[in-house]
Amino acid sequence: MIKSLSLLLMFAVAAPASAQNASPAQPVAPAAAKDKSANRMICERQEEIGSRLGGKKVCKTAAQWELERQQNRQTIDQVQQQATANGHSG
Repeated sequence: MIKSLSLLLMFAVAAPASAQNASPAQPVAPAAAKDKSANRMICERQEEIGSRLGGKKVCKTAAQWELERQQNRQTIDQVQQQATANGHSG
């Protein structure tokens, strides 16, 4: 349980850092331009845990990266709520 929580929290910390490298914030745009920006490809290098040499390049659309960040955030929130409900403080 502690291992999975540690791994989950590590991904949560990595997600904002990878978001900073993706691209600068875009101004609010009309729907057509918004769809185009959601479909642009963003590639990030993700390091392999426990290896200084390993790693891989991961390419996804901006919408896919955003969905992944939202899912990670929801998972973290659920784990924190369960821990609080069970009386654990951290």
